[in-house]
Amino acid sequence: MDNLKALFDLTKLPAKFFFLFAVLSGFILFADAELLKQLHLEKLNDLYGWIVGLVFISTSGLVFVNSIIWIFKSVSNKLTFRKIKKEYIEKLRNLDYHEKSVLREFIINQTSSLEVPIDNSTITGLISKKIIYINQQFGNGFIMNGMNASVSLSKFVDKHLKLEDIGLNSNPTQADYEFVENNRPSWVENRLRRKSMY
Repeated sequence: MDNLKALFDLTKLPAKFFFLFAVLSGFILFADAELLKQLHLEKLNDLYGWIVGLVFISTSGLVFVNSIIWIFKSVSNKLTFRKIKKEYIEKLRNLDYHEKSVLREFIINQTSSLEVPIDNSTITGLISKKIIYINQQFGNGFIMNGMNASVSLSKFVDKHLKLEDIGLNSNPTQADYEFVENNRPSWVENRLRRKSMY
């Protein structure tokens, strides 16, 4: 039972160790006799040839299996990433009126983070879609100011979000400026109204 447990513990070693054992044992098995003699390894095959052969077969097999697993994982990860990327792009191309107005605030304020009302349904919707996220201030926690919290665009969204996705264009007209100004989130309008009172 202990020998079986030791075998399973051995298979947990990193693949690079199996590769090393496979190369070394393969060298001892197949290298030229004169070269082995110069390295004082010529007696290994005579005394322990069956052990070296067993090590070579077993480690080569494990290297092969690990290589196949790595290839499958790499292909799977690429397919998963493409799927997630496609889903994200689809979300960005189908933002609703209120979501666009929130994301425009990052452009209007020229900032990477915004303080927003965390109880706002549009904000919670964008967070659940992983388009924005709450900034972590200390470890896994975050600071709230009343019902407000600091949020930022996710890295993927920041990289792939286009002006057209949020109702903007690279050469805005006066009408575009007026549209943006008249269609800001309600919580922004409330803040501006409160500021104007002081």
